[in-house]
Amino acid sequence: MDEKSLNRVLEVFKEKDNFLITAHINPEGDSVGSQLAIHALLKKLGKRSAVVNHDEVPENLLFLPGSRSILREVPRDFKAEVLVVVDCPVKERTGRVHGLVEGEPFVVNIDHHVSNEFFGDVNWVEPEASSVGEMIFSLIKNLGITVDKDLATVIYAAIVTDTGMFNYDNTSSNTHKVAGELIASGVNPKTMHKEIFESKSTAEVRLLGRALTTLEVEHGGRLAQMTLTRDMYRQEGVDIISTDEFINFPRSIRGVEVAVFFKEGGDSSVNVSFRSSGRVDVNVLASHFGGGGHAQASGCLIECTLSEAKEKVLSEVRKSLDREGKN
Repeated sequence: MDEKSLNRVLEVFKEKDNFLITAHINPEGDSVGSQLAIHALLKKLGKRSAVVNHDEVPENLLFLPGSRSILREVPRDFKAEVLVVVDCPVKERTGRVHGLVEGEPFVVNIDHHVSNEFFGDVNWVEPEASSVGEMIFSLIKNLGITVDKDLATVIYAAIVTDTGMFNYDNTSSNTHKVAGELIASGVNPKTMHKEIFESKSTAEVRLLGRALTTLEVEHGGRLAQMTLTRDMYRQEGVDIISTDEFINFPRSIRGVEVAVFFKEGGDSSVNVSFRSSGRVDVNVLASHFGGGGHAQASGCLIECTLSEAKEKVLSEVRKSLDREGKN
């Protein structure tokens, strides 16, 4: 662990009074859970903070304590001294939020992505951590703050989502140790799993079905892709839902080395998610398009049409697969 950077974050949290907390576009469990955990710990320290995101909180995370207080605009009477950016390797991936902040606040960058660009005044980046949630747990421990049930709930949500229910390679013995302490603080794993992964509406499941009809496998079975369009959302009458699990379906096909999931945004943009079986570093692929993440799980946002995004991205994926095939 980077003790020096951790201690610097601790100093900032103790010294400053007003904090704006944000994360990447299309927030998921780790970003939302970590933001809420920081918001709660700052409140315990007697500080003022606001959580503001580019996008709304996915419906499956609205059960988290404090989730309905997350905003999409900076309150008019709020002057941030510190901008805390969590779970975001590239500052631009906060979307419009960094442009909403008045002046030039001190930036604290807390992340676990290997592709992090160290854009903060303080950069606490731990690529070996399973999640930012696991990092925030260490922060709370160092501050001597008691982890109550609400705090334990949001941190557990961060960890369980970013580790794929403790199935991904980023899960360590420390991850399980932290999860054990959170359970001891009142978290019910069965309830958490049901709320996050098993509380879908009929429309959400039907939307997954529509996306699955677009599934294509090519390049000798090594590349799988799937698409979710704006028309599909309209046809099912849904708006903001969690689609984090969608890419698991093409990724789970036997022989697939790279899975790609294209999701049209509400404007002229396409969100692209990558997953790798291990041979291809998809962080390199995502970084090529201004995104980032991990070697086996990354993403990016491309400002163009869906057909253009697919042409650009799939071309790079095929090149990467060809290079790996020669090694």
